[in-house]
Amino acid sequence: MAVRLRGQIKGNVYTDPLMTYAWSGDASSYRLIPAVVVFVNSEDEVRAVFQAARAEGLPVTFRAAGTSLSGQAVTDGVLAVLGDGWRKLAVHPDAAQITLGPAVIVAEANRALKPFDKKIGPDPASQATCKIGGVVNNNSSGMCCGVAQNTYHTMARLRIMLTDGTMLDSGDPASRDAFRLSHAAMLEQLHQLHHEVMADAELAALIRKKYRIKNTVGYSLNALVDYHDPLDILVHLIVGSEGTLGFVSEVTYNTVPEHPFKATGLIPFPDPQSAGRAIIEMANGGVQVTTGITAAEYIERRALATVEHLAPMAPLLPWLTENSPAVLIDVTAPDADTLAAEIAKAEALLARHGATHIDLSTDEHRSHALWDIRKGFFTSGGAARPKGTSMLTEDVAAPIERLAEFVLDMRKLLDDHGYDDAIIFGHALAGNLHFQMSDNFSQPGAAEKFDVFNQELSELVSVRYGGSLKAEHGTGRAIAPFVEAEWGGKAYAFMHRIKAIFDPEGLLNPGVLLNDDKKIHVKNLKVMPLADEVVDLCIECGFCEPACPSHHMTLTPRQRIAVTRERARLRETGEDPARLARFEADFQYAGMDTCAACNLCSLRCPVGIETGTLIMSERAKRRGDAARSVARFAADHRGAVETMMRGGVAIADAARTIVPAPALEALTDTARRLTGKRVPRVSRALHHGPGAPRPRDTRQDPRKTGFPVPIAQSGRPQIVYFPACPSRMFGAPKTEHNLLATPEAMMVLLERAGYEVIVPEHLNGQCCGQPFQSKGFPEQAAMVGDALMAQLSADSDAGRLPIVTDASTCAKHLNGLSGSAVADSPQFLVEQVLPRLTVTQTLPSLAVHHNCSAQRLAEQPMTEAIARACADEVAVLSSITCCGYAGDKGLFVPELNAHATRRMAQDIPEGCALGVSTVSTCASGLTEHGGIPFVSLASLLEWATR
Repeated sequence: MAVRLRGQIKGNVYTDPLMTYAWSGDASSYRLIPAVVVFVNSEDEVRAVFQAARAEGLPVTFRAAGTSLSGQAVTDGVLAVLGDGWRKLAVHPDAAQITLGPAVIVAEANRALKPFDKKIGPDPASQATCKIGGVVNNNSSGMCCGVAQNTYHTMARLRIMLTDGTMLDSGDPASRDAFRLSHAAMLEQLHQLHHEVMADAELAALIRKKYRIKNTVGYSLNALVDYHDPLDILVHLIVGSEGTLGFVSEVTYNTVPEHPFKATGLIPFPDPQSAGRAIIEMANGGVQVTTGITAAEYIERRALATVEHLAPMAPLLPWLTENSPAVLIDVTAPDADTLAAEIAKAEALLARHGATHIDLSTDEHRSHALWDIRKGFFTSGGAARPKGTSMLTEDVAAPIERLAEFVLDMRKLLDDHGYDDAIIFGHALAGNLHFQMSDNFSQPGAAEKFDVFNQELSELVSVRYGGSLKAEHGTGRAIAPFVEAEWGGKAYAFMHRIKAIFDPEGLLNPGVLLNDDKKIHVKNLKVMPLADEVVDLCIECGFCEPACPSHHMTLTPRQRIAVTRERARLRETGEDPARLARFEADFQYAGMDTCAACNLCSLRCPVGIETGTLIMSERAKRRGDAARSVARFAADHRGAVETMMRGGVAIADAARTIVPAPALEALTDTARRLTGKRVPRVSRALHHGPGAPRPRDTRQDPRKTGFPVPIAQSGRPQIVYFPACPSRMFGAPKTEHNLLATPEAMMVLLERAGYEVIVPEHLNGQCCGQPFQSKGFPEQAAMVGDALMAQLSADSDAGRLPIVTDASTCAKHLNGLSGSAVADSPQFLVEQVLPRLTVTQTLPSLAVHHNCSAQRLAEQPMTEAIARACADEVAVLSSITCCGYAGDKGLFVPELNAHATRRMAQDIPEGCALGVSTVSTCASGLTEHGGIPFVSLASLLEWATR
């Protein structure tokens, strides 16, 4: 396969054991190891994959974010992963429509629409991670979407490739006309299906009834009754087809209102029955509304228990009994007066049905906090499962008028089958309940127990309630054996005919959605062996992946965890020593060398799993005696090391004045190849630093602005300033603004604001220890960090005086050590310095990068406040999370920095000539790949307030 694709695919193609295993799982409880993983970025590449897979006799499965919960994004054939080529995002005039590529994350689309008070209709709980390709192919809905605003009902256009390579753009008349000619026979078959269904009144009525509630079981048969034109039928059958009928390369949505005025409340009820009756009235007879109660999430008591420890839950705790559920409600409106009226109506409704505590708040922060809890139930509930077990989840729906009894019957079914840890929650306005539980599939009888449960679940939901076994997660392998039981033999036969019309070869995702194996739902189940305390909580949902700088380069946090578990299992069982040896060897680069250890993954993870901490621990375990000796020497002689490093960069700077930069880089690249990349590269964006700031007595501002530098005098507030080692060792690029180096700028700013500045003596070599920690030398990190904290404690009179530093990574690390608290420069500058200064000049435009430590310190608002004071327009680099420079990885693993910043140019507005970051090494990497110089906040603010 890889040989066939050579020259036709620009993206990576993997067949090795490590990378194929890394891509073997999605967010479901299934695992299949693909034969080939290929990254596709264009329609021509998809066509090439179809041809190669056909020649090799392998099926093809497309994968966007891999957040699928029913096993539809895993395969033992060809896994075609969507790369950057599918990230098209175009907002139409007045934001009435938006055109999206299948690799766009839902939240990114909604961010683009937010200024227009619009959004797309589907709003899955995983919207910060899941991508449009999965949303279309699963007909995903969500918390406010209901039935009326899913993809099926809100799409205006699809661009589709069929297995023969033909493209159909449903919004292009020429494409439609050409398709009618080239595929007349196919369209006639679909037309015939339409007439057969419409001639069968009983079947047509069943189809209409099934889609009055959320339903993603089987193919979208409503297309056969909703549309007459076979081309429209074809396009709507693609929606919800789970990649089994064709490939969607683009979609245009009709947007829906996102009213700016909202009130949110988590409302407790005395029992499930009263909550259910309230929800039935809120549901408005199943009619979707955009004003009033637009969302109502049922959360049973056991689910609430898994999040009771979270701060936003505190006001609710006094009102919760052993049996009291709560309903998370949103009331929205286009203006304040309408909102007030709708709140009053909602409060009256809730009171009528016995709500025990009614508190609908317009506090936006509280609203986000409550919804974050709800969106995180999948993972927070999963984290509460016994270690070593797999997380199981299903989502079902019943007619809304039977919701109250449905909740009780679902709970009884779970309890009867021994799933004591199961929790229930869901999108109540649509009669949609989610439940999740756990089991250990490495134990005898677990799969059989799960099978019996599913049989009885099918009977309860499909037969007794006439509901949907899959309301919004897609059929997948999980429900494929039960499609016929839900729909009946006649409708099921139509689904097989649909598959045969589109994909007679069975090339696309076979076994998903339709499967003759009645036990497929209990085959290829994941096992979750214990591997490490840091990661045993992980359920492999993938929420972490968009934050990872090595995502789509090597491994993601989810994949590092999955591979770590498999390595642990192989060590435990001893079953395949050769495979384990290959895993261990290949994990060095893919798992460790290219991990920035930034731990931004923990911010995306609802239970805060720090995969970077796992990797740092693994680095420590792999360090040999020689490496530890070098680390001890560096820690004992860190002053000499700093001098040497600063001198080395200075020599490189000087060399560039004699030898052209490309030639110098070519020389060092050759040296890197000859030494196995042990020699650092020479980056034209990395400059030598200023070292420690000079003592400041009675002298003028070095930029000769005419403002005298104040003389230290008794009575002025004192502050301890620690210039971090990156700021001392590495300098910023020269700009037309004649900026000061970071330490010098900080000194000027602090004194300009009226402070007497105390700088620690003997700064050369003083370090927080973070570089040692990230490289896997925790003992040296502790020794170096403790020495610095002792110095800072003495200088600050045991913490009586405030301490500030100028690099977010150092501030983050120092605040993790025992001793005095250390403020980072954004916090101190915005709170204590900026209010005491006058801005005298501004930039027209400024790019802002929030590095990983700044994000973990929640400094974004502070950084942006300073940026807005210094520039007329501020552009935040939204395409970058961690820049991947990661201390010195920009010098030793530069491809990580290049990959992480590959899309940053699109975030920099035309005419923008400067950017800021709060770490000098990050600024270097951003300068190299962004095309404009990046400097520190202090350097910029000093210039703006001269």
